[in-house]
Amino acid sequence: MAHKNSFRRKVNDYLYDHPIQKGALHYSWLMIVTVFSAFLFAFGFRAFIAPTVAENRLVSGGVSGISQTIIAAVELFNGHAIAANNIYDIVYSVIYFSINVPIFLLAWKGIGRRFAIFTLINVGLASLFTSLLRFADDSFFNVITEFIQAHGGLATRALLGGICTGVSSAVAYKIDTSAGGMDVVAYYIALKKSRLVGRYSVYINIVTVTIYTLLSITDAGWGTARAAEIFVATLLSVLYLFVTMFVIDAINIRNKKCRIQVVTEMKDLSKVLIGTLPHGATVLTGKGAYTEKDKIIITMVVSSYEVKQSINVIREADPNAFVEVVELKAVYGRFFLPPIR
Repeated sequence: MAHKNSFRRKVNDYLYDHPIQKGALHYSWLMIVTVFSAFLFAFGFRAFIAPTVAENRLVSGGVSGISQTIIAAVELFNGHAIAANNIYDIVYSVIYFSINVPIFLLAWKGIGRRFAIFTLINVGLASLFTSLLRFADDSFFNVITEFIQAHGGLATRALLGGICTGVSSAVAYKIDTSAGGMDVVAYYIALKKSRLVGRYSVYINIVTVTIYTLLSITDAGWGTARAAEIFVATLLSVLYLFVTMFVIDAINIRNKKCRIQVVTEMKDLSKVLIGTLPHGATVLTGKGAYTEKDKIIITMVVSSYEVKQSINVIREADPNAFVEVVELKAVYGRFFLPPIR
């Protein structure tokens, strides 16, 4: 462990002295993660959410779901020309990208320029990958669809699609960007309220799912067997949305908070902590029940991703300190979060 920390420190020192290499490495990593996020979403959409050979499509929510809803409305009034010409994925890609343009402006002005730029790249790549996968060998996706149909059907598609979409959004959030669409709106609201982002995505998506369902059932005819199938697909689309939410909130820990309580005999440990972390702390005095020695009790609230750094600082300053970490549901008051660039 000591060797690993020493190597990491040397790398950090080198990058600190070479800002150009540090910037190139940083943006290369952002690009790799963005490509992965975009491809995973496109693959999940093509394989699980709206496979070509499947009659029932899940509603993916967000801008993706809005795109599906627009296509459903067009199909309702133009006699299913999109399906007849087998251009669903192409039309979807164009609409998906177009709706994201005004949302990009919100990201640019309300969150951060780097956030907005990499979000736009993610959206563009997702649209591109969705179109390219349209021309991929159908036999591969047909095998996936047939296997899923024999092992859970729509429920399995909802679970796997939710995992793909959730991981796609979450890894983008991890590098302080997004997968675009309503993820941007949800992220903006979550930042303002300092809450987990997944729940806001679900709230926004419920409206989209409802409208899509009404259009699809109207197209199929109320009271028909096909309408019943669409209703079941809608219920499983809700499952898909909740799976997506849980995956996002499990991976994206930016807005999660933890309380760290330290019992120590080192009087200056609180100064070490507030000098290292961008947070305040509360200091109380106490006495050990067994040793009857005077103790210092330090309480600090940090973000989840700062817990490891906090523990390392405490252990390095006072190896004998007793540390308690408790995950918090909500924090009210002034709490500093690093701004999105």
